[in-house]
Amino acid sequence: PNDERQNQKMKLETTRFGNLDIEEKQIIEFSDGLYGFEKETRFILLPFNPNVESPMEWMQSALSPHLAFVITDPYLYVPDYKLKLLEEDKKRVALETEEEFLTRSIVTIPENYTEMTANLVAPIVINPQKGMGKQFVLTSMEYDTRHYLLPEEMRTPTATPH
Repeated sequence: PNDERQNQKMKLETTRFGNLDIEEKQIIEFSDGLYGFEKETRFILLPFNPNVESPMEWMQSALSPHLAFVITDPYLYVPDYKLKLLEEDKKRVALETEEEFLTRSIVTIPENYTEMTANLVAPIVINPQKGMGKQFVLTSMEYDTRHYLLPEEMRTPTATPH
């Protein structure tokens, strides 16, 4: 039954990346949307820069050409990041108990990119096998919605890239 979804090609119009040819199976369904963007229920992950290895990715809306979020894997910056998914949470993204899933945080990159922060309170969980995602809000006070990704010594206003 899933085969039709797999191979359908479609055009995706985006403000930042122009028109993209994508396959339907690349789309991740967020049935609840994202916080503050409840109507945005379909996204596609794109490389931050196709020519450069980067810890960042774009999460481009398949519905609104202008809407794209920068996301990253929080474990790259906070190795002991704790995300406990309850069984009911896993059901929301159709995860089988031991299935692998992706965890992503939305990144805010200000003009001074060294000040970039990640929202560790509201991680995005993606089930890549089923193409489903959900944003969760962690209730523990352990994390910050604006967690600096770069260490303090790299965040000086006068920092110049070496």
